[in-house]
Amino acid sequence: MRTRVLLSGVILIASVVATAGVSAGETEDQRIVARVQRMLRQVSQERGLLQTENTKLKGEVDDLTKKLGGLKKTSDVALSKSRESNATLSENLQQTVQNLRKTESDRNQLQETVVGQAQQIDSCESKNVDLVLVNRELIDHYEKKGIFDALLQHEPVTQLKRVEIENIAQEYQDRIDQLEFRRKAGTTIH
Repeated sequence: MRTRVLLSGVILIASVVATAGVSAGETEDQRIVARVQRMLRQVSQERGLLQTENTKLKGEVDDLTKKLGGLKKTSDVALSKSRESNATLSENLQQTVQNLRKTESDRNQLQETVVGQAQQIDSCESKNVDLVLVNRELIDHYEKKGIFDALLQHEPVTQLKRVEIENIAQEYQDRIDQLEFRRKAGTTIH
């Protein structure tokens, strides 16, 4: 750009000198020379200003280049931290998903246990009601036993009444055994 300005100035001077002519005299030549000198000073001043501005712009470009490098480093560090954070979050998410699956599996097992225990409790309640009825029958049977039955029970010869009472007692024992609660293998009631 500097070269272009100088070249323009020289061409301008040459054209002025060519148009002035040699025959006009010294005063005309002096005016032309003075004019050319003014133009040269003006071109020189403009060149100085342009050089100063060029130097200033180069400094700004250098500053911006440094800032860009700093911003690039900062963004690279931030990107690296972000990637590390994402990796950590991903690992935490996978661990949480595994924990959730295990918790749901445990919950399902507990739910099955609760259902099984509820069924056992229902069965126990039903059998308990039946046992109460058997006991009432037994008590009723015992209360209705008269003196004659008591004497026959201890009769030593035939012992028919004793066998009958033992049969009744065995029948009640069988019914009680049938109604007795038996815990299923592998289950625990707390």
